[in-house]
Amino acid sequence: MIEVLPFGAFRNRQPLAYAPIARRLAGDVTLVSDPSQARLVLISHHKDLELFGSDLWRMLAARPGLRLVLLSEEPMWDTCWAPDPFSRYQSFMTAAGPLPYAVLNHQTSAMWRADRIPYFLLTDPRYIAHYRPLFDRNAGMRASDWLAQFRNAALDAAFLSEKRTLPRHSPAWPAQEIWGLSVYRSIFTRRCKGDSLLRAGRGWTEAPPRQDLPDWHADKLAQLDLRCRYISSFENTHQRDYVSEKIFDAFAAGGVPLYFAAPDHAVHRLVGAGGWLNFFARAPEAPVFDACTPVSLADAAAYAATQTRLARLFADPGAAEAELDRFAAALLAELGRLLQ
Repeated sequence: MIEVLPFGAFRNRQPLAYAPIARRLAGDVTLVSDPSQARLVLISHHKDLELFGSDLWRMLAARPGLRLVLLSEEPMWDTCWAPDPFSRYQSFMTAAGPLPYAVLNHQTSAMWRADRIPYFLLTDPRYIAHYRPLFDRNAGMRASDWLAQFRNAALDAAFLSEKRTLPRHSPAWPAQEIWGLSVYRSIFTRRCKGDSLLRAGRGWTEAPPRQDLPDWHADKLAQLDLRCRYISSFENTHQRDYVSEKIFDAFAAGGVPLYFAAPDHAVHRLVGAGGWLNFFARAPEAPVFDACTPVSLADAAAYAATQTRLARLFADPGAAEAELDRFAAALLAELGRLLQ
């Protein structure tokens, strides 16, 4: 049994905080609230080091065998705040002294490298439950049906994301093919042309954050469902193994996803190569995209094929179960190695 103390302001944004993953590890990992009972202290964001570094230093000093691990599910946090997203073992200087810690993020661990379904969709069963009826419907549409749908869409394009303009939100490590895309996405949103565009999210509208809604994901899908020709699906960060819900949302809602992915990016394997527009460039610069551009018959055919593939994927309950088993086993192995 590995005793883990989740700690810090982001302790609810890490794998063990999500019931589907926690259940699979219940016999191997237990969460504790007392440092004296823990073997690992788990934080989830570099900000936790800045906020609680001295507290963590004293906690580890009181128990020499106690280890600190930064388990980060979000590449944006690793690249916009952490000074080093690449090293597995690091040290943070506190007022009390150096604080050693291990890093398990998308760069330092292969556990985030999905076989069929990306990590984020495993954290709450509602995501796949929302998808199943939409993809089942979409799989029944032919290329000609999609052409008509795109031609008659109420919206040329939809952009639902926070507007970000700070330099901190656009870090770049071209050699590792890592780019922060938040600023890129905001510029793309602003430059996009069309007769009917939806730009929504913090900074674009005065509405409260979508995360404050009882079910922000269901609300997003309902807002966009069969209303858009194109739907922005750009990630916060381009990292080869990081795929969130965004591109799946666009396909589920019946819009052509706008995305950014290098040739070795996992999206080509998890989603497929057809039916979405890829704006990848080694020197990312947001283009002026005309959302009135019609979808070709060939692209509609590729789109229909991807819809069928995704419908089969999410209709198979064994796919998510196998992915959860794989992730839980990989996480357990990583935690065990930290204690050796």
